Amino acid sequence: MARVAGAAALLGMVACTSMLSMDAIKSSISEGVKSQLGLQIASVTCPESHPMKVADSFECTATPAVGGRLVVKVTQKDDKGNISWEVVKAEGLLDLAALETVIKNGLKETDDLEATVSCGSKYRATEPGKSFECTATDAEGAKSQVAVLMKDASGNVTYSLVQPQ
Repeated sequence: MARVAGAAALLGMVACTSMLSMDAIKSSISEGVKSQLGLQIASVTCPESHPMKVADSFECTATPAVGGRLVVKVTQKDDKGNISWEVVKAEGLLDLAALETVIKNGLKETDDLEATVSCGSKYRATEPGKSFECTATDAEGAKSQVAVLMKDASGNVTYSLVQPQ
């Protein structure tokens, strides 16, 4: 009889375990990535279900509309379903802030040009063979275009100043 009571108590505990709302988490990730990183998200994939457990974490995958993939770590803050999340890996996406720094340093070194560089939003899908332009602005406000060519899916690029016509 004790065995049956123990099993019933265990079943009762399992039945009372609160589960996280995966739809709410997917929505939070999608909206957050759009507002924070400027990326429209096509889909978010998370585990089918996950119990509420303080400090527990799991990963979801966000697929931007432009391509690539973001691995998102979700951490439970409490036992009420409050979470925090962070992008821990970007695959197939070029980090434009990092690229701007590389171009800025390269222009200073090779062209003796002190400039700020802007390439647009925060990420861009790595599409080998595709090109785009960034803008370099010097201290006097003069703007120059920088042609960027994506060499491969790993994010390797070449760039050069576009000479005015």
